[in-house]
Amino acid sequence: MDEPFRRYSTWLVSRYGERTYRVAVDAGFTCPVREIGLPCAYCEQGGSRAAYLGDHRSLEDQIRRGIEFLSERYDARSFLLYFQAYSNTHAPADELRAVYDEALGRGAFRGLIVATRPDCIDRERAALLGEYGSRGLDVWVELGLQSADDETLRRISRGHTRARFDEAVQTLHEYGVNVTAHLILGLPGEGLDAAIASAQHVSRLPVGGVKFHNLVVVEGTALYERYRAGEFEPPGPERYRELLVAAVEHLREDIVVMRLTCDPPRGVRHAPERLPDKATVYRQLAHDLHERGTRQGIY
Repeated sequence: MDEPFRRYSTWLVSRYGERTYRVAVDAGFTCPVREIGLPCAYCEQGGSRAAYLGDHRSLEDQIRRGIEFLSERYDARSFLLYFQAYSNTHAPADELRAVYDEALGRGAFRGLIVATRPDCIDRERAALLGEYGSRGLDVWVELGLQSADDETLRRISRGHTRARFDEAVQTLHEYGVNVTAHLILGLPGEGLDAAIASAQHVSRLPVGGVKFHNLVVVEGTALYERYRAGEFEPPGPERYRELLVAAVEHLREDIVVMRLTCDPPRGVRHAPERLPDKATVYRQLAHDLHERGTRQGIY
């Protein structure tokens, strides 16, 4: 049965001829909103750092550890370098070049992926990233939008507007850099209409990939305090399933769906307590779209 949405793992095989894996690294970058003491309301201290990195800090150790882990667990032979934690363009271009070059020299990578914020992208940094494409690497930048509603962005203290995201996407596109947008479904004050609107918004932009996230409210964040105060209830697995199907139906059909769920840090209290299982979510999405007679981008 054909998949009714454009799944990332399938796209990777078609692109590289084999299963290809991300080697996640933490290069020690920070985040502009954390620096001024106003982090995003949902962001925990780890900044999405890969769990398998442990306490290894040097790029050489992290890359070696990552490749060893992926090779042993998945028999991986094809790799992409992924700057994951915090905002990985939050430095002058010359400093970024030195960090990227050092890391790329530690392995035979087929692509470079850089996670960052829209307000950490300008023409100089976009041009630098575009240079790596001219070297034969596939270059992707992951940008957090989270919601296409400016009021929601204000409520969760994102520190940028939808227009700033749009500007960053267009700038990267001009320099030949692929963009992945991050969307969180079920943010406070948002429901089905907002999920659809966010999917529709990124579909109007030169975005090549989307990562969907279920809202996980982690202890120690501002959003967790609002949850404990009874201000909102994060969606459980069943509600998230509804939001996800609607968003995918309104997502442009050529956009690669790179993620459907997220996981909280281990050993930390979170809400909802029951979270969707990754493999189950992929199966359920395909099942629900088939049952509805729909597919990605049908609307």
